[in-house]
Amino acid sequence: MMRLAAALVALVTAILLVACGAAGEPTARRIPAPGTFVFTQGVDLWLQDEGGARLLIAAEQDQQLLQPAISPDGTQVAYIVFQLTHAEGTTIGTDLAVASLDDPKQVILVQHARQAEFVWTPRWTPDGKSLIFTHEPGELVIRVARLDLERREVEILREDARDADISPDGTRIVFVNEPYGGDPHLVVRELVSGTEEILDPARTWEPRPFRIPRFSAGGDRVIFSAGQFLPQTSAAALGLNGPEDIWSYNLTTGALIQLAAIGEDQPDFALSDDGRHVLILGAFGVYLVADPPSDPPFAIAPGEFHGSLDWIGSVTESEWEEIRSSIYDIPDSSQ
Repeated sequence: MMRLAAALVALVTAILLVACGAAGEPTARRIPAPGTFVFTQGVDLWLQDEGGARLLIAAEQDQQLLQPAISPDGTQVAYIVFQLTHAEGTTIGTDLAVASLDDPKQVILVQHARQAEFVWTPRWTPDGKSLIFTHEPGELVIRVARLDLERREVEILREDARDADISPDGTRIVFVNEPYGGDPHLVVRELVSGTEEILDPARTWEPRPFRIPRFSAGGDRVIFSAGQFLPQTSAAALGLNGPEDIWSYNLTTGALIQLAAIGEDQPDFALSDDGRHVLILGAFGVYLVADPPSDPPFAIAPGEFHGSLDWIGSVTESEWEEIRSSIYDIPDSSQ
């Protein structure tokens, strides 16, 4: 699914970059919210912090940089390097890389060894000592793995799974199981015991198929992207995209709520440090929504087709009101 999506992104962004190159250097998208952001623009990664928005890492020729994940201490970013073409000395596939935000020299941690081998969706463990990621070695095999950054050893956490995130206490992962099975579930797995809980065992949820689940800051909820139910009955059908919204499931109460009805094609999102807001990147805009939702989703910046981002930061009450006021005409309650 990600392969076809990323290839299409590459085609679109290549056309855009050619157009931009004729007029000069591209300018960065600015996200009008506090904190540190790493996001895709074209084929490159950009950084926004107190110093403003600027190019962080430029992709090499025939490459695209995707799916940034900022380390818990805010000093590094893990990301995916997509080799888009097959040429002498290269094969189509993806690598897992990391770079410092202060001195962004790319270090490849997991390199694809064969044609059409892919890694996706890196996530840091809470202690910053490991990365978990999705690995597709080929031939409809897909699994969630963990890389120990000190020993450079890879451990398989779950076969037949993708898009995993790890809980804030480091004891559980949430993932999409049976990616090639037709109608996957969201599953939470205890890492020590191996015990698993399927979040929708009766398949009663209307929003699905599911993508990129993430634990909330408190670990009591799972936020995920999902769309209109489209049965995926074959491997070829995994390339189908559709409108998706952002949802939240409470692991304690079992309540499922829609955080943002945006109808975007494969949006990405990041959560605030305090768990009170969700920042969403779609083709038509960057949206900031409260959790639980208090307003319809509103765009605060231009979007990007199949873009990705990560965020470290939180929005205070006064900052939230200022952002809302810049979008909405808020009546003066004193009159």
